[in-house]
Amino acid sequence: MPATISVNELRAGDVLLYHGESAVSQLIQWFSGSEYSHSSIFDGAAVVEAVAEGIVRRTIDESLAHTRYVDVWRLKKGGHVLGEPELPAAPVLDVTARYAAQGGRFSYEELLLLALLCTTRRVPLPFLRWALDAAASLLNDLIDEEREPMVCSELVFRCFSEAGPEYSPRIRGVDLRAKLEYLHLPGQPKRSMSAADREVAAFLDKYAAAKRIRSRDELLLAAVEADPNFVTPADLKRSPDFTKFGRLQHPT
Repeated sequence: MPATISVNELRAGDVLLYHGESAVSQLIQWFSGSEYSHSSIFDGAAVVEAVAEGIVRRTIDESLAHTRYVDVWRLKKGGHVLGEPELPAAPVLDVTARYAAQGGRFSYEELLLLALLCTTRRVPLPFLRWALDAAASLLNDLIDEEREPMVCSELVFRCFSEAGPEYSPRIRGVDLRAKLEYLHLPGQPKRSMSAADREVAAFLDKYAAAKRIRSRDELLLAAVEADPNFVTPADLKRSPDFTKFGRLQHPT
């Protein structure tokens, strides 16, 4: 059982990984092979996370609502822990504040992460269509509103990677390469694809358009380099650069 820690023990730059209780949260956990379905970053005073309204700052109590538990993870690179003089948190917090300041430009709902997970796994066609159609409807709304999708774990990864190479977490790329090998999508015309692959290709075309990326091929090929668009809460957990600090005391 992880050690329980209080809010007062949190450090600026800590990553929070959530075990959600909703049906979609449980599907995300199952498809990703992890106990986590959501992620955020603590800026020293509040939780910064991607939600439907955009990138917002919330209190701990607000952020932890509707979760069973939340674990705290801390960046450790080059033998130094984030917040030490050799690895100051300020660059990460600067990026976090920049994203929070333009929060209304973005939006996130769990269905988007579930759909991205479905594109890289073999799932029954009826379920695949349901997940991708529901997520595509969300993307259509975002495109109409001139907003971009921002998956929760993409935000967390960007807050570190855009702070500089000394902060960028390593994301294990083997799984990403396997995903691409399974998909066989880059450069392949839709008419030669299976029904499932056509569904996936159509959704990724829509996702690339919503992210203002030129093409599905560009989106997929970037994934080999741990592109932020494909980073999941499970990927953050598996990164060798994050260390688990404990389980956050849940508000009563």
